[in-house]
Amino acid sequence: MSSTVHDPVCALTDPADIALVDCDVHAGHNTIDDLVPYLPDVWQRYVRETGYKGPPAPEYPKVKPMAMRDDAHPPGGVRPGSDRKFLTRQHLDAYHVDRAVLTPLYGADCEPNADLAAAMCSAYNDFMIEHWLEVDDRLFGSMFVPFTDPEASVREIERIGDHPKIVQLLFFVGSGVLFGKRRFHSIWKAAEQKNLAVAMHWGSRLPAFAAGERPSYYLEYHTNLAQTAMAQLVSLVCEGVFETCPKLRAVMIECGFAWLPALMWRLDKNWRGCRIEVPWLKRPPSEYVYEHVRFTSQPIEEPDDPNHLLRIIEMAGEHMLMFASDYPHWDFDSPTRALPSIIKGDLRDRIMYRNAVEFYGLT
Repeated sequence: MSSTVHDPVCALTDPADIALVDCDVHAGHNTIDDLVPYLPDVWQRYVRETGYKGPPAPEYPKVKPMAMRDDAHPPGGVRPGSDRKFLTRQHLDAYHVDRAVLTPLYGADCEPNADLAAAMCSAYNDFMIEHWLEVDDRLFGSMFVPFTDPEASVREIERIGDHPKIVQLLFFVGSGVLFGKRRFHSIWKAAEQKNLAVAMHWGSRLPAFAAGERPSYYLEYHTNLAQTAMAQLVSLVCEGVFETCPKLRAVMIECGFAWLPALMWRLDKNWRGCRIEVPWLKRPPSEYVYEHVRFTSQPIEEPDDPNHLLRIIEMAGEHMLMFASDYPHWDFDSPTRALPSIIKGDLRDRIMYRNAVEFYGLT
């Protein structure tokens, strides 16, 4: 595996005023009442008459209520991450965050009713644009699409994909499908045409299964989702997504990073033996990953010897990792303490802002 820095798909000169980009900030809504005004009349009635409150929460208790930091609960009792002024003061201003990519975790795209999923995705997108993205120049956003209905997904991409503050599509990494499958390629083509990245974030509507059985503990679930990210990454490459969409970019958020070199070594080795199955792959699989895929830092692996982490980053490629805080969750990483002191100079700058500026084309 080479540590050579490959040219990213979208490279720009760093704007002089950007020194910190946070690629995972969980801003969003408070209750279903925030979203109802953005729904068509038929779905507003559905919410009123059925008592629908939104997608169900995962079943595991997550260390803290709603997995949130104790001090992230705004005055007035609203949901952490839903009060823009509080979030701005506690996070953006406190840490001098120059650009933040918002990653609301909602799960509307996983609803079994495809029409409801489409309506809720559109409503959430419109809510985020109006209440977050268009009121602060520092904020960039993720959009939801109802992926089980690729045609509806393409329509949503065409509807708002040109918005200058939307930079990616957002999915749970454990959405119950492998996103490399051919039925999703029309979604990726539409994203590519709009210069949108595809983001897969830690989390799932169903527990992560190991060896075909539900894990007993949140600890297992929290750890095993890295395996799900590996499966998604291999699926995207082996199904030829980056040959079909040669300018598409993808990012794995909150799924770890240290496993990447070993996975790419194994995949490249197996490709040499099994390449007759995937004749559309013109290059070793790792080259597609180095060119098209990025990862976020939180929760960064923390070996006892920080030199080991530095070696992992060097093996994977210095352009591959982008800083993320995961605000306001309990395992939040402070921008001032997330990286060990051994990571410094140009490498620290790459992780803290330059890689994200290049990947997302931020200005």
